[in-house]
Amino acid sequence: MRITKKAILTSLLLGLAGTSLAGCGGTNNLTDNSAASTNSGEEPVTIKWYVTSGNGNLPSTQQLLADYKAESGVNVELQIIPGDGDAIYKKIDVDLSAGGDVDLITMQNAIVLSKYANNDWLLPLNDIYKEASYDYETEFGKNLSKFNGDTIYTLPDSLVSWVVFYNKKIFDDANVPYPSGEWTWDQYIETAKKLTDPSKGIYGSSMPDYDIILYLLAQQRGVNAYKADGTSNYDDPAFKESLQWYGDFGNKLKIQPSWLEIKSKKIPYDAFMTGKYGMQLIGSWYTFAPQDLKTYPRDWKIGITQIPVDPQGKNSISTSGGVAINKASKHPKEAADFIKWFAENNYKYSGGMTAQVNLNEEESDKLFTDMAAKFPTLDGITAEELKSALVTPNLGVVPEKITGSIPTDYGNIILQEGELYLVGQKSLDDTIMSIKTRADEAIQKQSTVK
Repeated sequence: MRITKKAILTSLLLGLAGTSLAGCGGTNNLTDNSAASTNSGEEPVTIKWYVTSGNGNLPSTQQLLADYKAESGVNVELQIIPGDGDAIYKKIDVDLSAGGDVDLITMQNAIVLSKYANNDWLLPLNDIYKEASYDYETEFGKNLSKFNGDTIYTLPDSLVSWVVFYNKKIFDDANVPYPSGEWTWDQYIETAKKLTDPSKGIYGSSMPDYDIILYLLAQQRGVNAYKADGTSNYDDPAFKESLQWYGDFGNKLKIQPSWLEIKSKKIPYDAFMTGKYGMQLIGSWYTFAPQDLKTYPRDWKIGITQIPVDPQGKNSISTSGGVAINKASKHPKEAADFIKWFAENNYKYSGGMTAQVNLNEEESDKLFTDMAAKFPTLDGITAEELKSALVTPNLGVVPEKITGSIPTDYGNIILQEGELYLVGQKSLDDTIMSIKTRADEAIQKQSTVK
């Protein structure tokens, strides 16, 4: 069965490690349902949460909810929907439009969060946490997603950083040193050239076919996709340079499959695990693959290092998930308490990165030690290597996706129009102008609807 990125991200949100958290985490609950139900004999509060069938039936999910109930006295009831993430959001859209009051909604990424926030379907958390004297700024700092200044609808329960995984055998066979520390895109390209060996079917580089890949340089440089007046800024030269730069990887440099090859041959996002690619640029959520020798059997070693940058854009790429509250929820305080608990504790289940910025040294060390332990011993990946790849104080941080007023439309337009350039059906200038024109139309339509 093919595992999708969306399924993995949703799994991270629900925690796959199965680690029991009974007795762990904060005890400063926003409500006191445990005491109330014990002393008065009243039924405990139940809040509802949408999940897919694949994740809702995991033993680790049940353990997570049992641990939270033991601490808070609140039942979290899963509303299981067959299918993947897209199916969930189609169902939620229908329910919310009809006034449905399910309490918790998983915000899989910034685009989903922006969409639901813009549609005014979510409950702001600021006042609830202020009333409870909960300092979410100290807990999550720069990792918080804010709207209209300082409004928050969710707390980040994980942190995904873009990194480069690499095949040590391919590096060794090509007599190329392993990458380490800060490096540039020029160095990445030169390394990929040395690793590429057509006679063996080996490419030096692999990148996923996501929309961000088509504007990666502009994003790392912090170029806004919207102008000050709210219209599309895709005519900024950085977006044109980014698209041409990515296209050259496959069409001219031949250091990775071209877009046409990826689509026509249906090359999957996890093709790196076949052992035919020297490097894989992707989010750190991908660690599940090298950790899984049953699904991806191999006898070659994997390394991990930080994302390359260019002189104009020394920023890493980061994204996070979260859980938000339906504005029509009948139990907003209980739902907000679960969001708080989940955001503070989820990394202990998933074995991933926490979005908290105030861990002490011992907690931070344990996080990376636990992550390193999940990799096969053959790789020899250390906590220090993971920390160096994922936590990059020498770099800034920018979000993975373009959000704003048309978060979903923007990404779709970029992919649709960008593909025409990448397969040679449209000129670069015409492609950029088409993206801007269509984005402006979508922006205008969105403002008219409001």
